[in-house]
Amino acid sequence: MLQLQFTKDVLPDSVSADFQNLNKLSEQTDRFMTQLNDFATENGMSPGPLRNLVKSVLLVPNGALKNNLNADQVKADLITLGLSEDKAHHFSNQWKAHFPLISRLAVGQTLMVNQLVDMEWKFGVTAGTSELLKVGSIFLQLKLVIRKGNSLENVYMELTLPQFYSFLHEMERAKASLDCFS
Repeated sequence: MLQLQFTKDVLPDSVSADFQNLNKLSEQTDRFMTQLNDFATENGMSPGPLRNLVKSVLLVPNGALKNNLNADQVKADLITLGLSEDKAHHFSNQWKAHFPLISRLAVGQTLMVNQLVDMEWKFGVTAGTSELLKVGSIFLQLKLVIRKGNSLENVYMELTLPQFYSFLHEMERAKASLDCFS
């Protein structure tokens, strides 16, 4: 089993084989999916396997973006998948050069899907319950108002104190990531 940083999922063996096949392609083209048939013909492949190869290749930047990997981590994953050192180095250099733009675009799309408009909160302490250990426990009730397209939706949550601190930590990380791009 391959240990990769961009995903914790087990990948099929075909993904590693696709990366090894990527080493066989020539480096003469910038064209991507729109001219896939021509590219496949130029490199002696049929379009079907090349489409599968492209899908496998796209797993890495997609996972790397989700997990905020740096260029060295991306390069290490590519080499682990079987890509040659020089091609992995070239890919990681491109990742390094274009990562800020890719991240900004991804964040922009994400925030437009579910935009947090407002938030209300209340702290409480459990005064009485049938479970003795729960008496005196602190909880937080949240009401999030989220814009989904043209409508607003209320989302209600109740968190224990440790869950709240975990949520707060994640929100602070998200804010720090957003601040990096503005």
